[in-house]
Amino acid sequence: MKLSKKSIPTLVNSILLLGIICFISIYLLEDKREQIVYVDNVELFSNFNMAKDLNQQHQNQLQLQKNRVDSLVTLLQNVEQGTDYSADQQRFVAENNKLREMGEYFAGEVSQQVWTRLNSYMEEYGKHHDYQIILGTQGNGNLMFAEDARNITQEFIQFANNKYEGKDNPIAALSE
Repeated sequence: MKLSKKSIPTLVNSILLLGIICFISIYLLEDKREQIVYVDNVELFSNFNMAKDLNQQHQNQLQLQKNRVDSLVTLLQNVEQGTDYSADQQRFVAENNKLREMGEYFAGEVSQQVWTRLNSYMEEYGKHHDYQIILGTQGNGNLMFAEDARNITQEFIQFANNKYEGKDNPIAALSE
């Protein structure tokens, strides 16, 4: 088959057009892939300074209540046999229930406050980095596999802690 002089430019243009389409397709696919990342929720929560601060505040209050319960246990153990100590028992039950309720409340309250803050930071961080999707994992099968390069947990923890601590530009602080 012999090509005419008129068909050569058409063939060259077709090849160039096909090459450009392939390049754009590969570029767009790679770009999309780079926009899907993930964080380890457990690691994120436990390394976020706000969670540490709130847990410490609540642990102090829980320790005070635990000390009250412990002193009532000691009191009940030292009561003489035959003595009616039902009032002390009732007080112990009430204080022990209060300790349990405080623990449950603080666990829920801390978790809610921390995740509310982290979610707002995550939105800002995701928009700044042009991520389309940021997945959260907990190691229980939600995300079965992802390349380590897609894990932004450490970078996001640093960003969130900078933001929580009031640094003016936490995104710029990441590059320092």
